[in-house]
Amino acid sequence: MTDVDLLIVGSGIAGLAAANAAWEAGARRILVAESEGIVGGSSRLSGGIIMGAGTRYQAAAGIVDDADALFHDYLAVNRWQVDVGVVRRYAHEVGPAVDWLGDLGVEFFPDLVFAGDERVPRCVCAVGNGQGVVDALHRTARERNVDIALGRRVDRLVVEGGAVTGAAVGDDVVSAHAVVLATGGFGANAAKLAAHYPSAAATGDWLWYIGAEGSRGDGLDLAAPLGAQVVGHDRGLRLLHPNFVRTLEAYLPTWIVLVDRDGRRFVDETAPYGLLDGLVRWKGDRVFAVFDDAVVHPERAPATKYYKQDLPGRTGRGSPNWNPTMVTDMVDAGRVARADTVEGLAVALGVPPAHLAGTIARYNAGADGAGDEMGKADGYLRPLVTPPFYGAELRPATVCLTSCGLRIDADARVLDDAGRPVPGLYAAGETTGGVLGDIYVGSGNSLSNGAAFGRIAGRHAASLVPAGG
Repeated sequence: MTDVDLLIVGSGIAGLAAANAAWEAGARRILVAESEGIVGGSSRLSGGIIMGAGTRYQAAAGIVDDADALFHDYLAVNRWQVDVGVVRRYAHEVGPAVDWLGDLGVEFFPDLVFAGDERVPRCVCAVGNGQGVVDALHRTARERNVDIALGRRVDRLVVEGGAVTGAAVGDDVVSAHAVVLATGGFGANAAKLAAHYPSAAATGDWLWYIGAEGSRGDGLDLAAPLGAQVVGHDRGLRLLHPNFVRTLEAYLPTWIVLVDRDGRRFVDETAPYGLLDGLVRWKGDRVFAVFDDAVVHPERAPATKYYKQDLPGRTGRGSPNWNPTMVTDMVDAGRVARADTVEGLAVALGVPPAHLAGTIARYNAGADGAGDEMGKADGYLRPLVTPPFYGAELRPATVCLTSCGLRIDADARVLDDAGRPVPGLYAAGETTGGVLGDIYVGSGNSLSNGAAFGRIAGRHAASLVPAGG
């Protein structure tokens, strides 16, 4: 007889979803091993936004949506460069997973928000952010007598006859009918970032990871001796930041103008941040934010909505980076350039003056009623006409998540190098690859991946438990 029915490594949304789903599928002796001293991993630090199609929350808001529409949008954004069968399963499971989270006690605001560039809003926002999600899942798991061992960093899997039969922490070996790896990403591991997410590592000392310290890529190490496939090289999500202070700002203020190193504008600055990451990568991962003195003296500026996206419970917020005090301080620190003319600002930034002057002239014409050439909505346009003019370099250096990981099939089974399921081994969430693509589809994609495949992994792993344990 095994020590437990099921061993889950990691206690973020994927691990806790797996534990609860396994219990519902009949497993009763469930152990969650968490390397850190607190439950929740990076999930507890997140904004608690979760994507899903065809949810009861959409229906209550009168929104018509379904899994097939999500699947179509997902493939279109990523140019089909994902594991299509796995993503199809994700698209059809994630709506029910969102409703299931609500059944387990996660409280969501009634107002839904857009994930990215979809036609209808698909995201629910948890009350209490990611901590609210973790608290509800943890509470339910404890009520179901799921054991959670904190401060227990698993260092190896136990394999017998080619099947995974448990895991160990030093000399402490726990046997199980199946193991689910839900260890999160590797954003806190500089060596793994350099190996598996080099575009993030290349941002140098600007790089800032917002996730948990336990996100060291343990899942990759644990599965490596089994010949597990690793897919999704150089994938993840990065946000633009100016390297002022390490403060999270997912969205740019609507009035910023972005230009490349040639002084030319290349995007509607209110585009979803997942798309911005890819666009800026194509521009060499260095761009510039340009604005005028209306930022330093907002009383002189026309009324403009600060952000395109307002999140429930977090409306009316100001910018931690682009506010009068910060901009003034960063001018003094040499991180923001200032000049009396646009051409002078171009010289300070090192971009062609004629190009930047022409770019700003066209932008101002659009803001004055001609319509923006990049498609920015009129309500977000503010002409840059009040000297002095300012500019600051931006890099996509805030690392939110990593998307390179273990390849799984549609049942969350880990696949070896020959494409065969490793007996007894499942994986879910950020430790997997192939579900998230080159382009981050939008807010809530990562948490929904963890919820959907955590649930799938728990159900299927529980099926390996013989009757009577």
